[in-house]
Amino acid sequence: QVPVAPDWQVLEGIDPDTAEFPALSRVGEDRILVLKIGDGFRGVERSCPHQQRSLHDAFLQGGNTMIRCRWHNYVFRLNDGKAVNCPGFRLKVFEVRREGGALMARAVK
Repeated sequence: QVPVAPDWQVLEGIDPDTAEFPALSRVGEDRILVLKIGDGFRGVERSCPHQQRSLHDAFLQGGNTMIRCRWHNYVFRLNDGKAVNCPGFRLKVFEVRREGGALMARAVK
């Protein structure tokens, strides 16, 4: 039996054509930050797991494959949230896709 993937959720209040990114939204109980990366999108939890500082003004690096917290320069991979230079920490990340005029998201397992 194939496991069923969690349902995608609409990100309310974000028009992918007119929104300013990063944009704030929610996926279930998670408050997330939606990033525009090239032609696509990615979501991350709003705060760095190190000291819960906002990632709203974090830096994208590594060809937009990683995010770096501006407070302590902790770096996380956007594909899986794994820490690059801060062992023991992991950033919760979200797949984000466009469907028509809406963005949909789900947590990366």
